[in-house]
Amino acid sequence: MTSPLRNELLFGTRALLRDTPWSQWRLRALQRNEAMSHAEFAAVQASLLHKTLRTAIARLPFYAHIRRDFPVAASVDVLRAEFPIIDKATLLANRRSLYPNGGVKQPWQALGATSGTTGAPLEVFRSVQSVLMEQAFVKRHWAWGGYHDGMVRASLRGDLVADTAVTKPPFWFWNRYNRQLLVSSRHLTEANADAIIDRLEALAPAMLQAYPSTAFTLAGLLQRRGRRLHIARVFTSSEPSYAHQRELIRDRLGATIMDLYGMAERVAFASACEHGQLHVNADYAYVEIVDGDGRPTDGEGDVVGTTFHNHAMPLVRYRMGDRSRWKPGPCPCGRVFPIIEGVSGKYLDAITGSDGAPVSPSVLTFAFKRMDQIRKSQVAQVGPASWEVRVVPLPGFTAFHQQYLIDIIHRMVDPHVLVKVVLRDDLPNTAAGKFRWVVNEYANNNVLQPPGNRPE
Repeated sequence: MTSPLRNELLFGTRALLRDTPWSQWRLRALQRNEAMSHAEFAAVQASLLHKTLRTAIARLPFYAHIRRDFPVAASVDVLRAEFPIIDKATLLANRRSLYPNGGVKQPWQALGATSGTTGAPLEVFRSVQSVLMEQAFVKRHWAWGGYHDGMVRASLRGDLVADTAVTKPPFWFWNRYNRQLLVSSRHLTEANADAIIDRLEALAPAMLQAYPSTAFTLAGLLQRRGRRLHIARVFTSSEPSYAHQRELIRDRLGATIMDLYGMAERVAFASACEHGQLHVNADYAYVEIVDGDGRPTDGEGDVVGTTFHNHAMPLVRYRMGDRSRWKPGPCPCGRVFPIIEGVSGKYLDAITGSDGAPVSPSVLTFAFKRMDQIRKSQVAQVGPASWEVRVVPLPGFTAFHQQYLIDIIHRMVDPHVLVKVVLRDDLPNTAAGKFRWVVNEYANNNVLQPPGNRPE
């Protein structure tokens, strides 16, 4: 159950713990990092990596056999030679040796958890310092878009700020501590849309925090009403962002979209600058992109990360299951951080075509352009070379449109895959309030694993 008092206590406590003078000091230090020369920044990164590796060897039995007396300059070589790539399955199977204190969280540590949408949930122990550092990195990203503390913002994510049984406004909560309007994404429906849109219009926030799917849903509601909002920046995170979503969000919210890539494990953080380039925050973690044999590659590969700031549970060379590639050349923004292409999402959520090769979700989006008769959709792989296109239809969606979807997927994506259109009353979000537009249920059911080097 939610209530105004509960929300007041929650967000008041959160502001008290996170928005501290220490976190503001760290933010200013992080902003100095981005303007460093490459040589200066390389020294900072090497020092951060050195501290993480030495902490992992000292605290985690899994690495106890590795010598700690290596110099800072040798940190990258030691990382690649001595530390194997691990993943969620490795952590779950080796809790006593890869978690501190035999896998028992200490009272002063925070507990983070993955949502478990592609398998068993995973717990991560976090230090208080790492929680504050996370806030500092997020605020640095906001600053790239011109937002700073004191400006009004709105959030449309998974926050439980109104009970689902509520049928009349308010479907939101005003967090006076951060000048933030938190809108319940669970109430973002046709019945409640006008009240929510009116409230956002009256608020005129400087920026909107959202999942790509919730910002897209809001944009669709605006489109069907012939309305627009004017929000300078939409900061998206927590889900893959697809071209068809971004196109409608820009059109209906008039916003520049600045995406952020991160995860509960805190081993990588990439943020889009004002020029649309996705920069790896190389003072957050040491990020590698490796091929199927675990070797560094300039082509597409697995994203592997080593934390810098969570010494309560140092994760080293952790493979998230996401894929990307490095982009060469500098960015017009002038920041020292390297650039990657958009992250393609979890391996288990990648669907495959009739030849067994992965199909880019970005290619799939072309089939849904100008399909104004669809409120919500999802593409699921349900068997080998077999897809289910799940559609929550709007009035006017007919058998013609069903066949059109099948035909355009065959023409633009894969002519030999079996496509079935299934009508649904709704397509629910996960427990965390996120939405998976592409999901490989066949891979999940068959425990399909990505290739690569895995410790026994």
